[in-house]
Amino acid sequence: MKKVIAFKQVDITEEEYSYYLRLVEQFTTPTYDGKEQFRDIFDVDEDGCISFIRPPLSKQVGWGVLFFLQNLMINQRLRRIEKKIEEKIND
Repeated sequence: MKKVIAFKQVDITEEEYSYYLRLVEQFTTPTYDGKEQFRDIFDVDEDGCISFIRPPLSKQVGWGVLFFLQNLMINQRLRRIEKKIEEKIND
């Protein structure tokens, strides 16, 4: 499924999205929206898969956010590989 994160359509499972929401909640304070942690630190391709993670030099980003994005990117790639293997097997 695709969900919007930082104004980008991201391919993400329910479990991954639930964890994203927990991270947002963890970083949210009365004066700061935790969603800002994810703004302008990653790019996605046309399928919603993360293609590049780049922590900005102008703001601090939590390690948990970076680890989450890196793991999400790996999981997306593995899902793509699994799908291609299944397609080849079923041909």
